[in-house]
Amino acid sequence: MARIHYWQYIVNEDGEPVENAIIRFYLADSTTEAEVFLHPTAGTTTTSSVAELVTNSNGFFEVWFGDELENTGGYEASQKFKLTWSKAGIASGVINKIDIYPTVFQVDETDNISQNRSVRNKLVSNELAYNWESHITKAAIEGPHGFAAVDYNDTNTTYNKLVSNNLMNFVFSILTSGGSVSIAASAAAVRTFSVTSWTADGSVYYSNLDHFIGNGYPIVQVRYTATNETVEPYKIKSINTDRIQLWMSTNDNVEVTIIG
Repeated sequence: MARIHYWQYIVNEDGEPVENAIIRFYLADSTTEAEVFLHPTAGTTTTSSVAELVTNSNGFFEVWFGDELENTGGYEASQKFKLTWSKAGIASGVINKIDIYPTVFQVDETDNISQNRSVRNKLVSNELAYNWESHITKAAIEGPHGFAAVDYNDTNTTYNKLVSNNLMNFVFSILTSGGSVSIAASAAAVRTFSVTSWTADGSVYYSNLDHFIGNGYPIVQVRYTATNETVEPYKIKSINTDRIQLWMSTNDNVEVTIIG
């Protein structure tokens, strides 16, 4: 049960309250009397004529209208009403098509086809709320709205996730590699490595560095860890756009900066 409070003051042309003005409520555009209540929770439905509804000494009157949840005598929220007042010696008045009920209606989340699905009389339209309950109760792995879970072990670029598998595979590879990554003010990617392990090849040594910059020929700077002195590599070989092979004449520990 739910009842909507409606009240009003009736005054004359001089702004003075009109006492004992006869108040009548009808359904909009008709002479059919509306069902009203005289109490917010108690009592049963009546009409303004049966109740002999009039204004008090302050020109005030009040009634309650039942909504669609009312057991008896309620109306749907789309129902509008007509108010009239009259008293000998003053001009009678009428207000038609009064909206008694709130203008925000309940969403119907099962409606995705009717002409009312996009009507803006709710917090969200039926169209936007369509199947919402099934979405919020669906497990993440089931993929609400067709979204799938990310698999960073995969490299496909299908647009059915917030980010692609390929992108997360790339990010995960960076996070689990031996270096660190940052973005310089110039928007260039900068990778740094501490190389402490080498593979011997004759009298020289090499180490594979996965920079994941996407540049086959980035800028490479090398310095000795112990002295911070910059050193020229024996050679630098580009394996692909995400990996270089650094060759050194010694197997000393070095710090490597790669910019691309």
